Amino acid sequence: MKIIRPLVITDDMLTYSNIVEDDCPAYSASVSYAIGARVMVIGPNLHKIYTSLQAVNMNHAPATSPTYWVEESATNRWKMFDASITSQASNMDSIVVTLATTGITNGIALLNVDCAIIRVTASDPILGVVFDQTINPATTSGINDWYSYFLEPIVRVNDISFTDLPLYSNMTITVTLTNVGHLVLCGGLIIGHAKKLGMTQRGAKISLTDFSVKARDAFGNFNVVERAFSRRVTLPLWLDASAVDQAFTLLARYRATPIVYIGIARFGSSIVYGFYKDLTIDITYLNYAVCSIEIEGLT
Repeated sequence: MKIIRPLVITDDMLTYSNIVEDDCPAYSASVSYAIGARVMVIGPNLHKIYTSLQAVNMNHAPATSPTYWVEESATNRWKMFDASITSQASNMDSIVVTLATTGITNGIALLNVDCAIIRVTASDPILGVVFDQTINPATTSGINDWYSYFLEPIVRVNDISFTDLPLYSNMTITVTLTNVGHLVLCGGLIIGHAKKLGMTQRGAKISLTDFSVKARDAFGNFNVVERAFSRRVTLPLWLDASAVDQAFTLLARYRATPIVYIGIARFGSSIVYGFYKDLTIDITYLNYAVCSIEIEGLT
């Protein structure tokens, strides 16, 4: 198992994005807004959309007036950097972002993405391009006969990680998601310092918690309101005895901070961005310890 400790993406770090930030009109204190009116508030490290809760809503700053405004989401450009994986940044044909990082950044996680081609490049200020990888997220999982190969629709992996970037400091990282002629989506782009914690063993479990509402009416028909869901992963690990204290201290530090957990590299569904709910380390053997960690992802 590996983890990625994420960097907080700021205005200074996001040096380029091809997503235009024009979701709705910018907020103005001199405009009287009706119920349901949407405005965009942009400031230093602030990129939010608010919805008006009252009529004749004038001269009430959205960020400090909760009785007049409700926060709807981040702007489209910044949805891939917010605390929600369900909310997706979208753009026709491609999404291209460039990030100027500080310190070592050798891990990248792309979550809830929908595109045909993914390209990641990293450049060192002195050496130039030191990493350039392009992948096709199409998966062959479930393609086990000729019928499936020719007739089943193409299925793409939605969660992908890169943990093999070179250990250079202050790199410039460019992520390009492409699907010409279609809408490209990205729910989360997390970059940071990757670290291996232990060896995932057999018995890992992947599940999800669905927050959709499914209710029957008087005639037995279902009324469904689709909502977000969160992923839950339980991982059994082998830890080297010499790494027990470090692993425990490190995970304790992130008990209330979401980070990326990569359970099994070959299974994108085992990548979770969230918190651990339960952590147990059994020091059973002389040279190894058995660890069990249950992780719950963000919605």
